[in-house]
Amino acid sequence: MLADLLNQGARDHPERVAVIHAGRRTTYGELTALRRRYESQEALRSGARIGVAIRDPASWIAALGALDSAGANALLLGARDSDELVVLRSTLNLDDLWQTSTPPEQAGETAPSERPGTVTLLTSGTTGEPKTIEHSWETLARPVRHGEGQEDARWLCAYPLRLYAGTQVMLQALVNGATLVIPEAPDPATVANLIVEAGVTHASGTPTFWRQLCLFGGRRSLARSELQQITLGGEAVPQDLLEALRKTVPSARIVHIYASTELGRLFSVTDGREGFPAEYLDAVPGGRVELEIRDGELFARSANAMIGGEDWTATGDLVQRVSGRVVFRGRRTDIINVGGSKVSPLRVEAALRQVEGVADLRIYSKSSSLAGQLVACDLVAEPAADPEEVKARLLKHARASLSAPEQPRIVRLVERIDSTAALKVARGERES
Repeated sequence: MLADLLNQGARDHPERVAVIHAGRRTTYGELTALRRRYESQEALRSGARIGVAIRDPASWIAALGALDSAGANALLLGARDSDELVVLRSTLNLDDLWQTSTPPEQAGETAPSERPGTVTLLTSGTTGEPKTIEHSWETLARPVRHGEGQEDARWLCAYPLRLYAGTQVMLQALVNGATLVIPEAPDPATVANLIVEAGVTHASGTPTFWRQLCLFGGRRSLARSELQQITLGGEAVPQDLLEALRKTVPSARIVHIYASTELGRLFSVTDGREGFPAEYLDAVPGGRVELEIRDGELFARSANAMIGGEDWTATGDLVQRVSGRVVFRGRRTDIINVGGSKVSPLRVEAALRQVEGVADLRIYSKSSSLAGQLVACDLVAEPAADPEEVKARLLKHARASLSAPEQPRIVRLVERIDSTAALKVARGERES
């Protein structure tokens, strides 16, 4: 299926730009030529397990197209250090590991396989047995939207391409014969400039990515961009961020997509409000997805799920039904246990973001010999504010509006909030 998309692109519009990255523009015709070089690799055969750890996005796409054409299993490892790759190659029992962006041309070419290629995504690191999720290219592409005029879109993808969200943005561009724009680095100012210079019309990233972009990327750059759509996913989307984006780029459509690696895309929300309409619990627009709340946790059943994953599945997201709305209360694994009281980092963050002078913050757990865990806070003050005064106001507000277990016992002033490699808020304990 992916190979067919690349073939179609090379046939219908070979000179159209498919990928923009690091100042280089790769056309659909060039992608297909590069794909053929990967198809000549010795280890490539139907059913082979090939780990893909290529850094260059155009080469990444070409390699995946070659693996699909041959009916191989592509394991999306992404850019990792050599020690991680050694462990993964052994643990995952790989037949080969592809890391080269421009493979040497060899004699011969692999004939297309009647067996469709499969895709394996990893949802954990190298500590212990990695958790692997297997999809087909058909299940990955099923939620992709087709639209007339979409070939002119330029999609910026702020997710690693090895993740489910990254494959979705990649396919959204390729299915419509559009252009995929990949930042060279996650630095907000650099990304904001890229959005303007590359003429990005659609951009997709986590709420953490968008908040960092608003804070440090330059709202003036975003305001003069050609953005038509802003897509958020991977984390709960707070109301204050939705309002900040609407104010910064008022002409852009704002879409919150809820998806997971196991279940695929479940639904999207475009009404500018956090959470989702409670009627989705009765029927999700578009069908193919069912939702339930069990003991405060969202469960789902999806036709877009991984291979063999069509049963009801716990999402790990805690939710609450409030006045016709279902709002997210955080991941089950992020809940902080303070002396037996369960504290939601999202609830605490929402309360403290109201404090004057707060630019950004994160709530996380800190180990305690007495209470087990305590609530800790990293705080970024607005540039024009006095950090110590903001910290004092935050503590005062916390005492007035939060329960005793919810109140931060440790507040650190920082320049920027820690995030993971997937550009999500890092909820783990901060190193001193």
